[in-house]
Amino acid sequence: MGPQITGTELQAHSAENDCWIALHGQVFDVSKFLHEHPGGKKVIMKVAGKDGTRSFQAIHPKSFLNQLPPSALKGELDPMESGLSAPDSHSDSSAPEGTSTKATISRPVITSLEQVLNLNDFETAAETMMEKQGYGYYASAANDEITKNDNIQAFSRVWLRPRILVDVKDVDTSSTMLGTKCSFPLFISPAAMAGLAHPDAEVALAHGAAKNGVIQIVANMASRDLEDITNARVPSQTQWYQVYINPNRSKSEDAIKRAVANGCKALAVTVDTAVLGRRERDMRNKIEDDSALSLVQQDQITNRSSGVAAALGTISDPSLSWKDLEWLRSLAPGLPVILKGVQTGEDAVLAAQNGVEAILVSNHGGRNLDHARPSLDILVEVMLALNEAGLKHKIDVFLDGGVRRGTDIYKALAIGAKGVGIGRPAMYSLVFGEAGIDKCLRMLKDEFEMCMRLMGRCKVSEIQPRDILFKPTVPGLGSQLEHSTAGLGCSRL
Repeated sequence: MGPQITGTELQAHSAENDCWIALHGQVFDVSKFLHEHPGGKKVIMKVAGKDGTRSFQAIHPKSFLNQLPPSALKGELDPMESGLSAPDSHSDSSAPEGTSTKATISRPVITSLEQVLNLNDFETAAETMMEKQGYGYYASAANDEITKNDNIQAFSRVWLRPRILVDVKDVDTSSTMLGTKCSFPLFISPAAMAGLAHPDAEVALAHGAAKNGVIQIVANMASRDLEDITNARVPSQTQWYQVYINPNRSKSEDAIKRAVANGCKALAVTVDTAVLGRRERDMRNKIEDDSALSLVQQDQITNRSSGVAAALGTISDPSLSWKDLEWLRSLAPGLPVILKGVQTGEDAVLAAQNGVEAILVSNHGGRNLDHARPSLDILVEVMLALNEAGLKHKIDVFLDGGVRRGTDIYKALAIGAKGVGIGRPAMYSLVFGEAGIDKCLRMLKDEFEMCMRLMGRCKVSEIQPRDILFKPTVPGLGSQLEHSTAGLGCSRL
């Protein structure tokens, strides 16, 4: 036991050249460590002279303290001290003193990975632990966020039809997506700027994907250099690369050539963002630190007063059309093209007719056009249109948007998807670094495997439309969906 450090003494050491912080009841002098910290000195300076345990444990295990030199330990924090914690970046500064914030009222505070039981818990943790700027960007969606919320709710409108007395002792969850065998039919969707959650950012996602045998789609607007992310890949790992076609086409050409040179195995071209949606939750936040923002857009960051999305400037060319597919293919000969953001059966058919290898049914997480249909409902229309056009086997269909459970994966596959992606949950899990994305993927796989067993299915190829049924819709509404599900062979109540 070292000497006890009072709160007054701790607060007196809050300068860059004299920086003390309290961690797990001990006080450390981290002045010499500031400029070596992988996340930058700003992260540490925010808790200088304070108790930084809450922020520290979000990223580091307690054992990390053993790596600090013994001379850094100044003593024990006086247990009677209070009010020394860094302020909660998500607290409501307008709330009367002594009242709780919305986060503490609506759900329990989660600040350790051990408390996480499902993907929704990761969002709870992220809201508590992330900076307001980062969480606001991840959580934001267009306008009233109707589509974002219904992406999740759509899965609850589908029931499962489990079979009994099937030998499910041995279950194989593996699947193949565009020639890559995966441990289960899931990939990490491209979501911009993972560095807002953790300094390891997309590199941590790469490690987590490798460990769990799934594909990572590397975001075009990543926080880390493409080479950093692809160098983190292990020999058996597959990465795809997301492309926004920039108004300055040379930028996109350079990005695609880099992706090819660095071993990415497919191009996921975002086609649903002629313009960015109005993301009001994000717009309310002023940018104070741009170190974790997109590297490919750094030269366009001028507006810091209206959120992260506005700061990125123009990211997509509104003139992009079907005729540009030939140009795209010329930049990456032999690589499959995935159109990310297909939302109608007509466009799915056009994609197949134009020789596109795969489509990703997605409404951009509800971030662009509010009141666009949820991804699961779109998937029904897409599969029916491809069936009717005789093109079902000409193109692979993937889905993202709203996937939070292993049962969601099963339902999407029953309708006809080859695999599903997760975006926001992966980003939220990064508040715990690589350990977070690892647990996120493991939980989903475990849930999916459990669902397969309880459904009486031993292989992914055995999942079929008759495994699900749709709840009745409101009379006069949703007739197209009811017709479509019947056409696919799905049951109805």
